[in-house]
Amino acid sequence: MKTPHAVQSMVRRRVRRRRALRRLRVGLFVVLGLAAAGGAAFGIDRMVVSLHRYYANGPHTSQTTSSTAVAVTTTTQPGPPACVGGQLTGQVPNWYSTGGTMYEIVELTNVSLSPCRLEGYPLLAVNSANGAALPAASQDVATLGQSTTTGTNPGVGVGAGASGPQPVVVDPHQTSWFELSYGDVCSQVLPPGAAPTGGADVCYAGSVLQVTPPRTASPIIVTEPVHLTYQVAGFQVGPFQSGSPPRAVPIPA
Repeated sequence: MKTPHAVQSMVRRRVRRRRALRRLRVGLFVVLGLAAAGGAAFGIDRMVVSLHRYYANGPHTSQTTSSTAVAVTTTTQPGPPACVGGQLTGQVPNWYSTGGTMYEIVELTNVSLSPCRLEGYPLLAVNSANGAALPAASQDVATLGQSTTTGTNPGVGVGAGASGPQPVVVDPHQTSWFELSYGDVCSQVLPPGAAPTGGADVCYAGSVLQVTPPRTASPIIVTEPVHLTYQVAGFQVGPFQSGSPPRAVPIPA
């Protein structure tokens, strides 16, 4: 028969074995849990990476990109920029009336510090003495400003060549000019705002000439000296010329 001491020793051994088994099971559970968690995390990461690679490199986008070069054609003219109204002042230094037609030279001076370019024909507008705008039809005439019948006339312009009006560069404090003409025989002078009626010799009484260079909306105001009682048919306008205006007004032969 076992003694109480032997029984107590046996019980202690069983308790120690059970505690060891429990610790072993707990350790195994912990190891298996960590392994499972790590595997799951690794699997999720691989899945995320795989999805990223699929959408980045798959059928939705291309791994290679191509660039298309677009050729831009510009029409920038060589030389200085086009003149604007604020760079120029204007005056009428000379005029000549013959055969019912007035011929006038309009001189433009570059008062800025930079050269600029004039090309083509000026745009004209006319105001009456009270500031009202008057009709001012105009016709471009390539030969106006070339020929003369008033004697020796150095400096007469070259007009427009076969390819049209030539660019004119106006340096600071230098000038350009053009010639205009209009019928000046008047049997009736219409008030501002009146529609043209009657024959060809019905006129408007202008007081202020506005000259607008091409490619700008800023006019040059020409007031004195100028004679502007003109027939309702309006004006003929020559191209811009280089240099100083001639001493005598060019009159077509």
